[in-house]
Amino acid sequence: MNPFFRLSQQSKTALFRLFLLILSFMTLNLEAQTVQETLDKRLPQLLDSASIPGISITVIQNGTLGYSKNLGVKEQGKPDEISEHTVFEAASLTKPIAAYCAMKLVEEGKLELDKPLFEYLEYPDLGDDERAKVITARMILSHQTGLPNWRKDRQSNTLKFSFDPNEKFGYSGEGFVYLQKVMEKIEGKDLGAIASERVFMPLGMNDSFLVFPDSANYAVGHNTKAEPRRKGKPNQANAAYSMHTTTSDYAKFLLELMNPTLIGKDLIDQMEKQQVLMDAKDSSLGWGLGLGINTTEQGKYLWHWGDNGVFRAFFIFSATEKTGFVYFTNSQNGLSIVHRMIHMVFSDPEIMRNWNEYKQL
Repeated sequence: MNPFFRLSQQSKTALFRLFLLILSFMTLNLEAQTVQETLDKRLPQLLDSASIPGISITVIQNGTLGYSKNLGVKEQGKPDEISEHTVFEAASLTKPIAAYCAMKLVEEGKLELDKPLFEYLEYPDLGDDERAKVITARMILSHQTGLPNWRKDRQSNTLKFSFDPNEKFGYSGEGFVYLQKVMEKIEGKDLGAIASERVFMPLGMNDSFLVFPDSANYAVGHNTKAEPRRKGKPNQANAAYSMHTTTSDYAKFLLELMNPTLIGKDLIDQMEKQQVLMDAKDSSLGWGLGLGINTTEQGKYLWHWGDNGVFRAFFIFSATEKTGFVYFTNSQNGLSIVHRMIHMVFSDPEIMRNWNEYKQL
């Protein structure tokens, strides 16, 4: 074969590959542009229809921080608008942070997922109930402890089981509080310091705290009628709900879950592996270690919701597509828009279809 012809063929192949690469980038950019245009157009209408004073959203596309949008006001009746650095209550989106910290301790050999926690620290609130001696970190992270979400009397030092440990799924903030006490005992420091050292500082999450920050730039929660409520300002970390942060910060954590740099991928794989179904009759919704799992015909999605009453939040992402979003609202109506938010970012019509915890507007 003529060597000039062979070179020509190689050149054609190289040019064709370059064309495909350019086409791929153009497609990805077009998808990102489409999502941005959709959110720009629909978000203001969505806030108005749901009576939500303020929202912050950050979208991740193809493994990079993409579109961010901050709309509305920090407090109804006042002019201050939501900005990129406005801090919201993350509510239960605190739990994945605590779960990640626990997995870091597992990686460091300081905590075992299946070792009874009473061997690290006995929990007097559970009294002499023998079932307390079988609770493990895995049960807590997958919500299988049998403990209630919260005890009836939050001031009481008595905590009772709702069902036997490892029997079924039962969402429990109380379980995370117990795990927090164990982690603090192991490390000899509070959870805020543990999270700051292992998550916030290395990921550059400069607007993230497990207690109320020393900042004037924070959102105030509102009831269903968009009436502002008194802002709680926790001065002690709580693994279940106390995190204050921004969506641009929290998205950095989601990127770490998609492409871990601070922890072994095997630990993240364990977090994203289903441990239990939320409802034995529904195979689409389950729970891993600190993360919800939604399985559809098209893929698997990791998610979590947050509900501190007048602050509500949500995230969802695909670890394979490296795409997702997180949003925070300062409204009791904040989770009524979950499905519409999902369909503005994802094309899969089955995502979270069977999650009916909150009425959708």
